[in-house]
Amino acid sequence: MMDDDDVKLLHLGWEDVQSLAEKLALKIAKSAFAPDLIVAVSRGGFDPARILCDQLSIRRLASLQIEFYSGVKNRLGPPKIVFPLNADVHGLRALVVDDVSDSGNSLKVAKEHVAGRGASEVRVATLHVKPWTAFMPDYYASEVDAWIVYPWEPRESLISMAERLRRRGLVEEDVRRRLVGLGFRPELVSSLV
Repeated sequence: MMDDDDVKLLHLGWEDVQSLAEKLALKIAKSAFAPDLIVAVSRGGFDPARILCDQLSIRRLASLQIEFYSGVKNRLGPPKIVFPLNADVHGLRALVVDDVSDSGNSLKVAKEHVAGRGASEVRVATLHVKPWTAFMPDYYASEVDAWIVYPWEPRESLISMAERLRRRGLVEEDVRRRLVGLGFRPELVSSLV
């Protein structure tokens, strides 16, 4: 875990995500909840949702997209559904999946949206929860108090952190050095900054 004053970063690889999703799938299976489909919360929930489909032998994968963050610790305002649920869930048991419950606000909106579409039961699963979340998912694999850099978003996180550092007045050479010190791969830093 790397620290930059007010931001701690946790970089994860694909193997980490696979392991967390397997742990999560085991918790779901042990709970005896048998979802008819999984609903991925786009964008962060796509990869964990697909892995859970595999782990739980669920063939139906739907999605919805909510906008809430525009970068590292940068919220846009209240969560907004930009693409509603793309499946008929009436009478079905749905498992809503996202990568993390940070504030929990977008997950609350997602759960209400799916329930409002007629699902008979809606539960929520995430890879991570933050200790300050206002919405506790039914299932999660790990608790963490850092900003997580998932393997599907290193460039996005890098650009956001670079902008934060520039706003603090750092010159480009110092921005690059700080980004590498925060755990970003040097070749990624040199290609984008």
